[in-house]
Amino acid sequence: MQANVLVADDDPAQLAEMSDFLEHAGFSVIRAHDGHHAVELIARHRPRIMMLDVNMPGWDGVRVADAARNLDHRAVIILMTGDTDALKYAISTDCGAVMAFPKPVELPKLMSFLKSTFGEIEPEAAVNL
Repeated sequence: MQANVLVADDDPAQLAEMSDFLEHAGFSVIRAHDGHHAVELIARHRPRIMMLDVNMPGWDGVRVADAARNLDHRAVIILMTGDTDALKYAISTDCGAVMAFPKPVELPKLMSFLKSTFGEIEPEAAVNL
């Protein structure tokens, strides 16, 4: 079984780039195009990792992270945004996020963060942490 990663971003290019990178790294990726869709997918798939765009129409990434906590779902939450003010906002919230990346996300830095969080293990094994 592979570690599920939810990637939620309203920018189709960013969503595709992030998802393709994570799939190539061995993760099972669930894609959401906005915050409401992300919450539906969180309830259904219970991903181990959530990568949430802070600026999405409808529910933003911070609100989605709060909703995940209200669903009593524990996951590694990573926020991402291309807006400096939104990045400051994301960092200052108490939504359960463990990291906030500026967009475009530097993919080697993302992988380094994931490896430091889960250790030098295969993505499939991350499910059992």
